[in-house]
Amino acid sequence: MTSSLYHSATGVQAPHCMHVVGIGRTGAGYVEALLRTGEIEDLLEDPRARFAALVVDIGDQDMEVVGDYAKSFYKRLESRGIPSDRFLFQSVALPVPEKDEFFEGLNRTREFLKLEYPRYYWNPNFESYVSHKATMPQAGEHFPRIIAKGIYANAYYAGERPLERALKKFVDHLEGATLPSLITVCFSLAGGTGSGMVVDLVRHLSTVKLGRRIPVIGVGQLPHSGDPEVYQNSPTLYTTLNELDCMLDDDKNAGVTAVWGDLYRSPFTGGFFIVNPEQSWQRLTAYTTTGEKEVRQNFKQMVTNRFVADSFMRFVVVDNGRDLFRALRPAGLTGAPHETVSAKARSWTLFDVAKLTHPGVQVLPGEAPSKWDSVIKQWIDFTPKYSGLKDGFKTDYAEAFIYGSRNMGHDDMNKAFRKMLTENYLLDAESTLQIFNHEFFDALTAYANVILPGVAKTDLIGFWESQKSYDKLSWEEKLLEHAWLIDIGPMLSEPAIRFEGMAGECIWGCACWVVVPYDQLRGDKLPPANRKIIVEQGIAAMTKTVVPTPGGLANVKRVAVERAPALAK
Repeated sequence: MTSSLYHSATGVQAPHCMHVVGIGRTGAGYVEALLRTGEIEDLLEDPRARFAALVVDIGDQDMEVVGDYAKSFYKRLESRGIPSDRFLFQSVALPVPEKDEFFEGLNRTREFLKLEYPRYYWNPNFESYVSHKATMPQAGEHFPRIIAKGIYANAYYAGERPLERALKKFVDHLEGATLPSLITVCFSLAGGTGSGMVVDLVRHLSTVKLGRRIPVIGVGQLPHSGDPEVYQNSPTLYTTLNELDCMLDDDKNAGVTAVWGDLYRSPFTGGFFIVNPEQSWQRLTAYTTTGEKEVRQNFKQMVTNRFVADSFMRFVVVDNGRDLFRALRPAGLTGAPHETVSAKARSWTLFDVAKLTHPGVQVLPGEAPSKWDSVIKQWIDFTPKYSGLKDGFKTDYAEAFIYGSRNMGHDDMNKAFRKMLTENYLLDAESTLQIFNHEFFDALTAYANVILPGVAKTDLIGFWESQKSYDKLSWEEKLLEHAWLIDIGPMLSEPAIRFEGMAGECIWGCACWVVVPYDQLRGDKLPPANRKIIVEQGIAAMTKTVVPTPGGLANVKRVAVERAPALAK
């Protein structure tokens, strides 16, 4: 296995092996989507390549379809004469433990952390971070984040350690590749199972098993307005975004590691995509009211989530991962250390699936092309409305990957997207916009993947709506919504009472805290207005000199900022 991805002197990128971990029902859908793409098996024709896929969930109720796709994938490899040992599929369906077994494992948390991190502080005030009054859901029901975290911990540390073994097998398989690798870890930002487990699973995968040698990319899907009420504007989204923010923002993460050590350094070494499904949902449901309501609702949810997962994974495998790698470079997470300028609180990248047409919705097969053109233009203009972003978000770089049949007028779509993105998202004339076209196999479907780096959690409408839901909870209910750091004491989304102005109140009443300003965590103090400001500040810090430079610092900054977007090309 090689970790060389990009030659900074020549700009040459190697082909990549793509690997995927899916957590919960949403994550399983992304693994299923990758298995459906033909490009991933094309890559395995190269004897240097390997492909590892892992699905983790509580119960097996959402694993049947992805398991069937894995079986058919093996058969597809066999039909093409590709050795099956280049592909590894694992599914780990965790049982819901009995309460006694569950708490027996949680009571050993200090032992487990001490084994993993020898400098771990042995807290004499430790108690189970899950209340003994908590109700254990059944498989298939919604799991609070804190309970999902506890189930994961027992499966990783205790007994036969099925998750530790699965991660080791996953890593051993991808280590067999002699091409560089990228790993995507996919989950729902509002689902308890995915968001509760991901904080520990990615740490174990990225830091413990891989030694931070391979980019591990987070892929978190936002809820859409057609999801069940438990996911819409749920408090889970608020606490999940806060925890991820304290991993992705270098300043906040430094505050966490200053107190708790390098064990809690951000494990997302390749960056983080926020996937927005709202326009896909709106496009599918526009003008469709026929059929039995409950059946129709379930069908629409399934189609929307599957289309969004397919869109993302189709993007992942384009040109053997080179498009994915390039899209992450502006976020400052895939360059060489000397090229990297952190965007700090604006390190998130939005992946907006802007669906433009849907077969049989609004326009029927065989209708005049002019009607199709009108509808496509209408839904391009709807993109900002359904982006999930607050008005006023601006960035210095954007990409759009437009998919449609060859008779759908790509030139017109390009012009419309360029106008819409320039007017709504780009800072100024120096900002960079790249548009790429791909022919889509379905002659009745057109859509675009719009990629916007430089997003902060406070740019997301869902952050503020979920914050309102969180504020209405009791202390015990708020505790259920936490996962990261809760096993060492801090309840991150609460203010630290003993340390004024800081975050992370201790659940055991001792002196646990986090060196993160609470007003920044909550969003009362907003980050700089755009990524360009942060990048310029970082460049200025790196270009300070004792001896004056020809042309002055302003000229150095100007050249560096002008060159930054070009690195992504």
